[in-house]
Amino acid sequence: MSKKPFLLAATALMCATPLHAQTVSQPQDEEADGGDIVVTAQKRSQRLSEVPIAISAFDAAALERIDATELQRVAQVTPGISIQLQDRLLPGISVRGITSDDTSPASEPRVALFQDGIPITQIASAYAEMFDVNRIEVERGPQSTLHGRSALNGGISVYQQMPEPDLGVDFKAGVGDRGFLLGQAVVNVPVSDNFGVRFGALMRQRDGALADADGEGTYNNVNSQAYRLTSRFEPTANLRFSLAATYDVDDTDSGGAFKSNVYLPRDQTTGEVIGDLDFWSPTHLSTLPGMADAYSKREILGLSGTTELDLNDIFRLTSITGYRWYKACQAGDIDGTTTDIIAYDLCNGGEQVSEELRLNIDRTGMFEGFVGASYFNASNYQMTDLGTDERAAALLFSGSLLRSAPMGLTTNQIVGALGATASNYKALHLDRRRTDADIETFDVFADGTFHLTDKFEAFVGGRVTWDRKDIAMQVTTPLGVSRLTGGGLLMTMTTGGAVVSGDHNSSVITGRAGLRYEFSPEFNLYAVYGLGKRPEVIDLGPTGAANILPSESLSSFEVGSKFRAFGGRLTGDIAAYHFRYSDFQTYQRNQDRLVPVNAGKAEATGLEAQANWRVISGLTVFGSYSYNHARFTTGAYDGNRFRNAPDHKFALGFEASVPTGLGDLSFVPVYTWQSKIFFSDDNDRADLQVRSRAAFSDTAVDEFQPAYGLLNARLGLNIANGPWSINLIGDNLTDEKFIVDAGNTGDSFGMPTFIVGARRTVRLEVSAHF
Repeated sequence: MSKKPFLLAATALMCATPLHAQTVSQPQDEEADGGDIVVTAQKRSQRLSEVPIAISAFDAAALERIDATELQRVAQVTPGISIQLQDRLLPGISVRGITSDDTSPASEPRVALFQDGIPITQIASAYAEMFDVNRIEVERGPQSTLHGRSALNGGISVYQQMPEPDLGVDFKAGVGDRGFLLGQAVVNVPVSDNFGVRFGALMRQRDGALADADGEGTYNNVNSQAYRLTSRFEPTANLRFSLAATYDVDDTDSGGAFKSNVYLPRDQTTGEVIGDLDFWSPTHLSTLPGMADAYSKREILGLSGTTELDLNDIFRLTSITGYRWYKACQAGDIDGTTTDIIAYDLCNGGEQVSEELRLNIDRTGMFEGFVGASYFNASNYQMTDLGTDERAAALLFSGSLLRSAPMGLTTNQIVGALGATASNYKALHLDRRRTDADIETFDVFADGTFHLTDKFEAFVGGRVTWDRKDIAMQVTTPLGVSRLTGGGLLMTMTTGGAVVSGDHNSSVITGRAGLRYEFSPEFNLYAVYGLGKRPEVIDLGPTGAANILPSESLSSFEVGSKFRAFGGRLTGDIAAYHFRYSDFQTYQRNQDRLVPVNAGKAEATGLEAQANWRVISGLTVFGSYSYNHARFTTGAYDGNRFRNAPDHKFALGFEASVPTGLGDLSFVPVYTWQSKIFFSDDNDRADLQVRSRAAFSDTAVDEFQPAYGLLNARLGLNIANGPWSINLIGDNLTDEKFIVDAGNTGDSFGMPTFIVGARRTVRLEVSAHF
């Protein structure tokens, strides 16, 4: 980690001259009348029902109710959003069918993620522990005007809890099956009337769902630590400073849970079959001799500071600075078999600084809004090693290895099948690619709301983005050229193994315009048109030739209603939308590389609804539903669904609480369901499945997840007249079997791999507040 940028960012934060890209001041009260959460989606504090955006918001109480210790749980109960969790380093986050999971250093996210207002532009650093969270806001539809180009089709913002006025200490400890352990503590210290500090630490462990056939461990384990620090200083009535710092560590010797459905697991010494082709039964995976053993390690540091200065009763100046650094590495067996064929070692890393200066104009007469400018700079890298046993590759490329399915061949049998020619090939060939990208962005933006009458308002905004990308790539063979090809084996070497580079400048204009009419304080309607764009991206080929991926464009029209009834006991909203997408960039795998493909145009029509009903004292029912008919409309993908995009998705739950002699007893079951999804935009169609060589023949349409549902529940007791509470928590209580990914690198060689989702778990947590 470079120390100079860290010190510069830390100095800027401590000097309180930050430039913040996402939020205004934290709302003083988390809920308005009727449980209407206060949010800052439009860069000012508003009741959720006042915001003319399709938005879901969760305060600390709501997050605890659904046991949202991970962002995936929030996605399960939120309409229009899905998270594909292959592992914590490579999540796929989808909003209204548009997925953001590209790991390229120069990638452009389609869905914005923010931690305390700082944009997270690299997916490998996006997924972190969630504890001591103040609130989460999930916005759907183009939000580029409000939050920048990375919010092409929505955004997710996580805000840590700021210091509170009273001294307090919170503890939580948990134990459960599948090796679950949890320890968590938060300390809140009000140093003075105008200065406070809050610090939290967490440790969490959990075994994965796929067991090792040798009886020693599981795959996709979790072993994480997280630390949170926030502070607030208000030296005068019109000047406020705040700081939020996060540090996350994942460290496990467990590899990814890739499992082949082509080859049976076999003991490599005896040849004995030690498993079956069932995705959920044990298998054994190992890296190649000479490569790193399976592991997963990641560090993420995030710093965010905010200064707010009230110039007068109308104008407020907000400046925020952000710094983020991460390194995420993992290694493992990528072919999903017990035979030594292909293994990988992958590292992503980078650091970024972001600054924004914004002038908010509070309502005076008809108008309120803001103008601002921002700067973003990031340096990212990715290094990938693909190791191959050339002897196995020789049979694989000839088609002989595939013909041995489902028994497959052990390494000894492969050597025997090759005979004397086996000595011509290396037991380990290594292809290595390093890609570096520097990104620099400037933005200017403005947004305003015009209150035409007491009930009728119009809003309009726009943003201009100037973007520069410099990219460099080098592909080498550290152990010498392949004896099969005379060059790279699974990668194409850059010319002479040298570094090739390129750069590109681009600019985009995005905007929104809409109307909102308030029939009464309990019911309003809105309509909004939004234009989101993803800037052009440069993609380098092995010769250094630059392929410029055109700017993606999404135009969306949405109408919606927000309502409150029965004295605020029933709250909810409903929205219908239609969007058109042009120049949608997807990827097809060509050996090692994900080659960009312009899939052309796409359209989606959808409906989203969510509601919360406090039926009687002690009983609240909540739920959500979304329908999203998203399809490609041109080119080879015409008629295909977007990947990771269910047509239907719903969640239903309730919270019941009754007083007992011991204290308040509560029960919260939540059932979530989604319809069928595909894991790639090609929908696993036989005519679109890419084959690196003619010998590979994966024409089976099996890389999808049928409809399924999950039942989670929490049974809790808040002990009377004391600080203690006890919770018994169950996830996937029906032990539903489902997969979270399919295809992967092995799909390019006729042997796709599959990754299973989490199975049933039960845990007991004890917490206390002093």
